[in-house]
Amino acid sequence: MITDIENAILARLQSANDGRLGYKIAALATYGGEFDDDLAQVVRQLPGVWVVYAGGGKPVPYGSGKIKWRIPATFAVMVGARSVRGEPFSRRGLEVGGQVKEVGAYRMLEDCRRILLNQDFGLSIARFEPGAVKTLYNVRLNGLALSVFAQEWHTAFMVGPEPTAASDPDWLRCGLHYHLNHGQDATATDELTLHQP
Repeated sequence: MITDIENAILARLQSANDGRLGYKIAALATYGGEFDDDLAQVVRQLPGVWVVYAGGGKPVPYGSGKIKWRIPATFAVMVGARSVRGEPFSRRGLEVGGQVKEVGAYRMLEDCRRILLNQDFGLSIARFEPGAVKTLYNVRLNGLALSVFAQEWHTAFMVGPEPTAASDPDWLRCGLHYHLNHGQDATATDELTLHQP
């Protein structure tokens, strides 16, 4: 489910990266430690958005008998922007006459929030709720200002054991086919439904 959610977040953001935002996201991917390796390489990919599973909370039993569990999950969407004009522009960007000349990290945060808020992406999960925003970087590097923020998103999904007669109603039904004339087609059919005690 975690991979499905990550992929759904990326697909949703990619569908909005078609010019409607007023700027183009150059890098849109799952996070793989890019900021830990070569920051100068990352700066060349900006503006960028990265998605990562940030961890899960304690599972909570759901229903009677603890057959199913609700798993809280947190994802982080990191946005990064750069500017040759200085650090305030990497955060705030530059707009002239309503046109984005240089996108800032604040604008990217707002756009991602608008795109992802209350989404379940057609998956069996709780709708996305926004969490904390954290500053990851506000630095200058090789004459460029770099601003990176991470927005947490909270959801939850259900897990349970493999279906059995006790947990899946389909296991409580049985179809019977009677072949009275030794033919290939059934002469009569019945469906029995067993009731749980």
